[in-house]
Amino acid sequence: MYIIDSSNAKEHSYPTYGRQFKSYRWYKPILVFILFALFFVLAGAALVFIVASASGTGLNGAIGNTTNAIFSDSYDDMDLANMWQNVVNLGSVVVMIPALWLAAIIVRDRPYSSYSSSRGGWSHKVFWRVFPIAFLCISVPVIVNNLFVEHLIGDFRMKFTLASFLVLTILGPLQCIAEEYAFRGLLMQTFGSWLRVPVIAVILQSVVFVLMHPYDMYGKAEIFISGMVFAVTAWLGRGIEVSAAFHICNNMTIFYLQGMNMATISSESSMEGLIFSAVCGVVYVVVIFIISKKTDWFSSVNKDDAAAWNEKYEAKLARKAAKKAAKAEKRAAKNAPVGTHEESSGGKHFKQ
Repeated sequence: MYIIDSSNAKEHSYPTYGRQFKSYRWYKPILVFILFALFFVLAGAALVFIVASASGTGLNGAIGNTTNAIFSDSYDDMDLANMWQNVVNLGSVVVMIPALWLAAIIVRDRPYSSYSSSRGGWSHKVFWRVFPIAFLCISVPVIVNNLFVEHLIGDFRMKFTLASFLVLTILGPLQCIAEEYAFRGLLMQTFGSWLRVPVIAVILQSVVFVLMHPYDMYGKAEIFISGMVFAVTAWLGRGIEVSAAFHICNNMTIFYLQGMNMATISSESSMEGLIFSAVCGVVYVVVIFIISKKTDWFSSVNKDDAAAWNEKYEAKLARKAAKKAAKAEKRAAKNAPVGTHEESSGGKHFKQ
């Protein structure tokens, strides 16, 4: 293990980390994205057939739920008390994780772990260190606002079934992590590797993040701010564990409150909601910034992905070069003209 300091901080910058791999080529992220999209669609189709078969809703109903989950107003019509809707709405996003994993394995431009962080892959230690901070910065304010400011505490009505609650608890966090892999991992790191300017990569991925959420004007502004918070904290923390913690706390708090009839999920927002989200996000960014400067939480590297990958890549190139040289030598020996060697007899040399 070693600690990242000023001498090697640039090499471990998360938004531009893709360029640290010697196998990197500008077009390879495009190949990864194409395969990722293909596997994502195939996995979604498989999910549709599984839900259609298991739930008895029929193929048309399952397709409708999946289409609504991906292309419509996102969570507006989501019935969290319905287990199968949870499977479709959340599962259709969770499949991004194996889709990216498969794409990374096939293209082999860099290891899958590099999408998690520039510290040697996903760190449970980092995630559980920042999770309580994220909970205090977003979950507590949301709970207080809904229960005491909006006075929804008197409207409590448990809508969850045990099955829907368990599915939500399992797939909900994975859905947030999947979005982090797709937007802060694949997308932001692609922009960062192309442009080599982290700030621009942060902004561009936030723009795309907004385009994937068909909300109203205030809702889009709120999503843009959320995308910026996720990206900046992933940059500061050198990995998506930091952004995923905030993402999970934000989404799951609303999900649980909605399932107990104490919150509403809507694609429409307001100026008050925008300010509320912005303040919570900025506080989290400031806290993560202070932690990044005062501690080694985000600078401890147990495994240098780039160094290990580059060593194997160079060894592979060396083996290819050796094989190529051996083949060239063999061809040269085979094509050499006959009768140019010297023979000796009785101490005399004769040229034939």
